[in-house]
Amino acid sequence: MSKVYTITRESAAQMLWISTRTIDRYIRNGKLSYKKVANKVLLEKGEVNNLKQDFSALHQELSTEVVSQTSWTGLAKWNPQLEAMIDQKLEKFFLIFKEKEKILEEKNKIIFMLQQRVGELETKLQNMIALPDYTREKQEAIIEKQKLEEKIDQLRHSIKNEKVKNLVFIALTMVFLIIAGFMFFK
Repeated sequence: MSKVYTITRESAAQMLWISTRTIDRYIRNGKLSYKKVANKVLLEKGEVNNLKQDFSALHQELSTEVVSQTSWTGLAKWNPQLEAMIDQKLEKFFLIFKEKEKILEEKNKIIFMLQQRVGELETKLQNMIALPDYTREKQEAIIEKQKLEEKIDQLRHSIKNEKVKNLVFIALTMVFLIIAGFMFFK
């Protein structure tokens, strides 16, 4: 069966709700195959659709798990206010989590743009003609490249910190829910 390469990186990223940087990582790791046509990377349609189905199944699993953990039998009979409060807290938690994901996505876009700029600068350095101002331009390009790489490192560190904060927040929320459950059932 021949593969159909028709989906661009950007389209696949939008379909899967992930960044193009993540798409690039999937390509490097062999999760997605690609073909390069006229300097455009095209992805195999079936693989992208399979990945989308996997993501949907994973999301459905998570939703089902959260609903089953919060739907304690008899809770509404005993304390409907507690159930409403827990539902409200979970809703706020997921809104905060989605907002954090958006922030991380924006930072990933910035990193990608900075990496593109670094690549452009490297290409410019390689294609420069030996002129009197060559050394000065090369030095400025190297300095700009170093600044961009520092910015990339800062953003990566920031993303790492955000992920750690999210994990701590998730852990604290789960501990709160477990304690609330134990307190309620005692």
